[in-house]
Amino acid sequence: MNSYKDVKICVYAMAADEPEAFIDRWLDSMSGADVITVLITKIHNPNFEYFKKKQQLPEFKDKLIVWEEDIKPWRFDSARNASMTLIPRDDVDVCVCTDIDEVLISDFWDDLRRVVFEHPNFERIYYQYAWSHDEETGEPKWYFWYDKIHKPNGWFWDYPVHEALKCPDMQKLGYSGCYYMDSDKIYLHHYPDNTKSRGSYLKLLELRADEYPDDTYGLYYLGREYGFVKNWEKSLLAFFRLYTRLTSNKTLEQAKQVDDMLMLPSLCCRLGDIFWKLGIRDDSEFYYKKALYYDDTFREAYIKLAQIYAYQPGKYKECYSVIEEMKLKSKYIADWRLVDYYWKDWKINQILADAACWEGDYAKALILIQKALQDIKTKDDENDAFKEGFYNDLNFIIEKKK
Repeated sequence: MNSYKDVKICVYAMAADEPEAFIDRWLDSMSGADVITVLITKIHNPNFEYFKKKQQLPEFKDKLIVWEEDIKPWRFDSARNASMTLIPRDDVDVCVCTDIDEVLISDFWDDLRRVVFEHPNFERIYYQYAWSHDEETGEPKWYFWYDKIHKPNGWFWDYPVHEALKCPDMQKLGYSGCYYMDSDKIYLHHYPDNTKSRGSYLKLLELRADEYPDDTYGLYYLGREYGFVKNWEKSLLAFFRLYTRLTSNKTLEQAKQVDDMLMLPSLCCRLGDIFWKLGIRDDSEFYYKKALYYDDTFREAYIKLAQIYAYQPGKYKECYSVIEEMKLKSKYIADWRLVDYYWKDWKINQILADAACWEGDYAKALILIQKALQDIKTKDDENDAFKEGFYNDLNFIIEKKK
């Protein structure tokens, strides 16, 4: 290669039952690639014929490759590995895996080519990915580093769901050969089809736990999925199994040296959430405090702990103290643990208003809840506030003040 412009990029994806509007948007976004491959994972699926029509357009005639194959039994890793077989590995320098509900920004292509050209020994490349957006403003709400860019050879997908890229000598590789794109740009944006069911996830997560009993992320996802269907007993069992694995024979300092440290505070919050739903407040408080023991910058644990105090008479001072400590110590994180509205002022003022209400100071509660209301500015803010019981609190305090 004489310059970065000589770097050849292959984008690969799989599809089935995708809305045509999503396909159009995806193809337009991926047009900067040199090769685009798509595996239709169901035989005789309408998506196949639609992609074949697109293949005849001048802008895609020489770069779009489409194939169809029944993936049975269904697993995400099997489907992604099958989609990789379409990559012309000897003719491209770098591969980018995307989904049909994702969009790449126009800067991506030149920026990626420069990184590959400057680091010919790369194995994988990280870039910023926005998983969700404010419906009204379009601003990213949840974004983090993503790793679905890799060399054409030596990589494969593993796990039946929440699949991950691996190579045969993953442990030896570690983070060598890993490079990062511009951290100030969010390159990939996710705009999901909310009509799609995630009904298959639970069985696939159970399968993942059976196949990979030492896989910590699989257990975390499984416990969370049980929580989504309100199976608290199985959720607790999965989370306790994971907690034991992460903390056995480890001191806090040892844990800080590994990725487990990222998961432990979030895991403790999940345990606290379940005990809260079961009405066992002491255990809930214990695990929120435990989360802060593992990471005293983890904002979610402060929010949850303050809420516990806000709902108890005589605990206003403790609630206020936790909020003040959170303001001093919590750090914004751009990874899978981020909850956007925990950083909004309306959430903090809602908690303080609840605490004042339990103290019987309805005048103060009304001032705080009205202040919170002014901070709810977008439709997504309204949805988050509704989910958090904000409007019930607002109406309750207004009635009490009367």
